[in-house]
Amino acid sequence: MERPVQGTNRSKVLDIIDFYSKPKSLNSELLRALYDEEGLSAAQIAAKLGISKAAVLLQLRRNSISTKRGRENNPANFRRANPPYGYKIQDGKLVLNKSEMRVCSEIVELRGRKGLTLAATARELERLRLKKRDGTTKWHHQTVTVIFERWKNKL
Repeated sequence: MERPVQGTNRSKVLDIIDFYSKPKSLNSELLRALYDEEGLSAAQIAAKLGISKAAVLLQLRRNSISTKRGRENNPANFRRANPPYGYKIQDGKLVLNKSEMRVCSEIVELRGRKGLTLAATARELERLRLKKRDGTTKWHHQTVTVIFERWKNKL
């Protein structure tokens, strides 16, 4: 849609018309398929359909489709800058990072199976000279906690 020159009232009127009229005409089955089955975010659906993100969210809510699931964390369509420890982003998807998985399994072994405290686990990782993402070998117990909580039931 062609935008009028900035500073005129016409652009605001067109935005309001688009916001209130297009969501009513959206096909709810198409919207549900894009959101639930393909796992696209509201912003991705809006770009694909050429409407605003607010219009997509409004229509999702009108159709009682929950939007509280954190689309940016969808492993098949990951939209955050930093993946969780143990993963890397490849072609927009989360895939396992083998070098980080070694650290994750070591943390689960030390903390979960051997019963070391968080601080003792961090010290042991430093003693083993296992590197973090930033290349340092200095581990903190809070980092160990986050990694352990994510991987304790998976490894």
